[in-house]
Amino acid sequence: MKRLTPEQNQSGQTMGSKGLRTRRKIIDTTVELLATTPLRDLKVVDIAQMANVSAATFYVYFDTVIDVVLAATAELSQSTPEILAIVNAPWDHATGHDRAVEMVESYIRYWDEHRPLMRTRNLAAEEGDERFVGMRERSILPLMLAMVEQIEAAQRDGRVARGFVPYASAGTLLMMLERLGALAHIYNGRGRVTFPQMKIAAAHTVTAGFGWSVIDEVEREETKRAVSN
Repeated sequence: MKRLTPEQNQSGQTMGSKGLRTRRKIIDTTVELLATTPLRDLKVVDIAQMANVSAATFYVYFDTVIDVVLAATAELSQSTPEILAIVNAPWDHATGHDRAVEMVESYIRYWDEHRPLMRTRNLAAEEGDERFVGMRERSILPLMLAMVEQIEAAQRDGRVARGFVPYASAGTLLMMLERLGALAHIYNGRGRVTFPQMKIAAAHTVTAGFGWSVIDEVEREETKRAVSN
């Protein structure tokens, strides 16, 4: 298996600016095509034609379509500076829910911006392709660790039961966000629930998972009265 850097072509030569631009064009074209064409149906000839390069030129930079998708996937990071800043910021009972809403919105926004590639990567990972499994894990790890720190701090402060495993709790919250992001573009509010309501519910779950109150004292008393009635 070849071990090449993004600055090398398939011959191991370091590319100049023209080669880098051509490689970039092939990657961007492939990602664009993934919005309408499943990975299994995507052909080199389709990419080359849309990128306005020859098939021979394609093979200068990549061996297969999968290799292009792997190169594009390597650039993904769900652990964006924006969402890490939200998770790493100080949380408390007054700000916890608002920060969780920001976190959910940020996560879904990233999904919306990179939907074709995220969907393709996740499907390949779920089908057992270890290359995409590794890409997925590396993409989410910094965010996972930041969430684990929040949960561990909550356990030290007595806000989250010590019986919970922080990595398991963070992973479960991330699975919820991942599914929410994946469905955001097709969910049309069937039944009684709207997508904005689902986002608020997700933020509620994150807030509680980090050990912060999800309702203030006034709302707590109103809830008690509503239940008693």
